[in-house]
Amino acid sequence: MRFIESVRQTGVKPGEAALFWLGQAGFLIKTAEGKQIAIDPYFSDCVQRLIPEEGLGFKRLTPPVCEASELDLDVLIISHEHNDHFDVDAIKDLVKAKTKVYTNGLVAEEMERMGFDKAKLHVMKKGQWEEEEEFKILPVDCDHGELAPEALGFILDFGFSRIYYAGDTALTLERLQVPMEMKPEVAILPINGAFGNLDGKEAAIYAGLLKCRVCIPCHFWTFPLHHGDPQQIIDGISVDAPDCELVMLCQGESYFVK
Repeated sequence: MRFIESVRQTGVKPGEAALFWLGQAGFLIKTAEGKQIAIDPYFSDCVQRLIPEEGLGFKRLTPPVCEASELDLDVLIISHEHNDHFDVDAIKDLVKAKTKVYTNGLVAEEMERMGFDKAKLHVMKKGQWEEEEEFKILPVDCDHGELAPEALGFILDFGFSRIYYAGDTALTLERLQVPMEMKPEVAILPINGAFGNLDGKEAAIYAGLLKCRVCIPCHFWTFPLHHGDPQQIIDGISVDAPDCELVMLCQGESYFVK
C-alpha cells in the first residue's frame, strides 16, 4: 500500500495519535480529528544540491515515503534552518492554504523571502506555549552548537500524552532541564552521533534521564556523512533506561501514542 493511502486509512481514536516516521528527522502525526502535523519533513535531495563540495557525503540514500505534495498538512513544525529539517525544495508543496507553520526566526525570515504569507508563519519563543485545537506546542532548548544556535526542540502535549521531539542536540544537560523536568511519555531522539548530535549510547542515557515511557530513534541512515548505529541504542536502552520501551520504526511505519 502506498504510504499516503496508509495514512488516510489509519483510524485514530480519541485519546491517541498516530505517529509516522518519514525518514531522517521527519515525522507525521495524525490526530483523532484527522488533522496532519509534520515535524521536519525532508522529501527532496536539496542538501546535496546545496553542499556540492561534500560530493556523495550528503547524497540521499533512502527514498522519500511519498511526494511532498501528497501530504495535507494542517500544521508544519520546523526546528531549525538546516536543510534536512527545512527542505527548501519541497516547502512550497508542503505548505497548503490551510497550513500553519511554527518555527524559529531564521526559518520564518527565509520563508518570507521565498514569498510565503507572513500571517502563516508563527515564530516560537522558548518556554512559550502555542495553542492548537487538539494539542499545545512548547518550544524548548537544545544544543546544536554554533551550527544552529537558534535550533529548537519541542514538546507536543495532547492531554493524554506528551511527545518530546529533541531536534538536533548534544547531551548538554544544563540546556535540557525543561524536558527532563516534564518527563514526556514519548521521546524522539537523534542517534547519528555526528555534527554535534547524540549517538545511540548517549540517546539511551538521555532516555533514562527523561524517564520517558517510549523512545523512538531518528536522524540516521539518510546521508553517508551522518553515520548512526542503531545497535548502540538497542544495546544501551536496557542498561540506561530499563523502564523505557525502544520503538524502532522503518520509514513509513507508524506507532500509536496513547
